[in-house]
Amino acid sequence: MGKLIYTRFRKLPLVLRFLLIACFTMVLFGVIIHLIEPEHFPTVFDGIWWAIVTASTVGYGDYTPKTIPGRIVGMLLIFIGASLLTIYFANLTTEAVTRHNEFLEGKRVFKGMSHLIIIGWNERSRNMIAAITKENPNAEIVLIDETLESRPRKLDNVHFIKGRANSDETLLQANISHASRVVITADQNKDEFQADMHTILTLLAIKGVSPEMKCIAEILTADQVSNAQRAGADEIIQANLLLSSVMLKSLQVNEEEGGPKR
Repeated sequence: MGKLIYTRFRKLPLVLRFLLIACFTMVLFGVIIHLIEPEHFPTVFDGIWWAIVTASTVGYGDYTPKTIPGRIVGMLLIFIGASLLTIYFANLTTEAVTRHNEFLEGKRVFKGMSHLIIIGWNERSRNMIAAITKENPNAEIVLIDETLESRPRKLDNVHFIKGRANSDETLLQANISHASRVVITADQNKDEFQADMHTILTLLAIKGVSPEMKCIAEILTADQVSNAQRAGADEIIQANLLLSSVMLKSLQVNEEEGGPKR
């Protein structure tokens, strides 16, 4: 039984372990001082109060040991208890800083639900996030990108995850099983064919982890549209086709107006 408790205790986070040890120490010294000087510490609670006040170096002075054994206990408490509390708060600060850095560096697991996952950081995803947050400031968005070193600035409502989007580990870190949908933008650092291959590979990875997940994929070449559909894309956006259509309409308007505007 004791071994089982010790094993479970060792599995607890370091900060929680130090907190439990500190609490146990305060209770222990509170009981001891109550037993040594029951007339000055009428209850165990009074002893625990004195132990906490003494160990935290606050020292209200409402309870103080009067006998030599009691003062020896007080000295031991100052050496042991104050050190424990100092270590605890130091570890608590370190843990908070570590968590914050992990969040900025994209190493923290996202635990929300019904969120939107956007894959790839570029001008299109930037505008998409801006439009979504403008319409719904409380929208939960997870951004997956392997090129960024840290979370982009001014994206306080975006949870950044650094990693390859076609990796199961990265997708699970983004809690993809509980997402509402995924938007895959074309990788601007690759040529059109490679970018589409990367998108298709990402689609296969997503459908492998979460087959029912709705995926919107940006495809650059018309030849790869059918492959993207086979990979499980629920909706395909042909960026180059849209751009060509816009440019064609612009040319037609200029021709009707008597030539290009200057």
